[in-house]
Amino acid sequence: MAFDQTTRNRLQRFVNSAREILSDEFTRQLQAVYGMDPKQGTVADISSLTHLNNSERQTAHILRETLEHYLATTPGKSDKDRVKQVLSRIVREQAFTVLNRLAALRMAEARDFLLESVGKGQSSKGFQLYRQLAGTSHGETGDAYRNYLFSLFDEFSIDLAVLFDRYSTQGRLFPRESALLELLAEINHHEIEELWAEDETIGWIYQYFNSQEERKKMRAESQAPRNSRELAVRNQFFTPRYVVEFLTDNTLGRIWYEMTQGNTALIDSCSYLVRRPNEIFLKPDEQSPETGSVESESLSQDELLKQPVYIPYRKLKDPRSIHMLDPACGNGYMNTLNPTQYIKY
Repeated sequence: MAFDQTTRNRLQRFVNSAREILSDEFTRQLQAVYGMDPKQGTVADISSLTHLNNSERQTAHILRETLEHYLATTPGKSDKDRVKQVLSRIVREQAFTVLNRLAALRMAEARDFLLESVGKGQSSKGFQLYRQLAGTSHGETGDAYRNYLFSLFDEFSIDLAVLFDRYSTQGRLFPRESALLELLAEINHHEIEELWAEDETIGWIYQYFNSQEERKKMRAESQAPRNSRELAVRNQFFTPRYVVEFLTDNTLGRIWYEMTQGNTALIDSCSYLVRRPNEIFLKPDEQSPETGSVESESLSQDELLKQPVYIPYRKLKDPRSIHMLDPACGNGYMNTLNPTQYIKY
């Protein structure tokens, strides 16, 4: 389906709602569980948190280490102001990780890579099977469902640790049952159900997580990014698939097209490949004839288009030896392209 403006607006509303749910939940967790208040900018001594179990105590230590690390590069008028900034950043990072994890699972379901696990929440087929096998060993439904999701994270982290590793600094927190159910209701809303089968969905989630208002505020306060956080937010834009296809069709695709002198299936598969109607491929050591620039200047656009175009000879090479450099690779979507996957003989 096409990601028109109406579709993108609806997805943006979902992302905004999901971010708010998770941000509120993790703010409350920091306050009530870990003794760190993003609103007041205060951090309790960890020795006073006698209610923590071993796992929570380890998370408390990691959160404080993260706080100290970020404080070293965070500007502010006072220590309390800087602590508030950093704790808000930690909340955002934890929310971003959880949203992307659940979105990735939902997209895996839509592609039949994963048995239904998120699509119907605690009524999902995968969880029902898990409960039948595990019985009551994982506690009540809410606890069991959380453990089920954790088991999925652990399985997927074997290949995608950067996203699913539950022990990473940016992924230590997880929403409690009420917040999780509220988030799942947003993920499974009927208006965005079809979007989970679309590859671009995760890209727009990436872009919309940071709001336009946040970007405008940063630019109003400073013309240049003041830290790595601002640099990321100001430039966190998703590249739509058609743009990527146009660029790859007319770089890597064009190189291969010229190497094969047009004898390639890319002519049919590259929708955006730019070709002139009268292209002439030169032979090895053959030079293109000189054309008069004055004569060309007097031709109309249509006449210029019909003029012969001489294409220098390119020696055919193994596509695995073709290298591409994208100096503005953004999230790495383009520069991870594998030429051997792209080129069809």
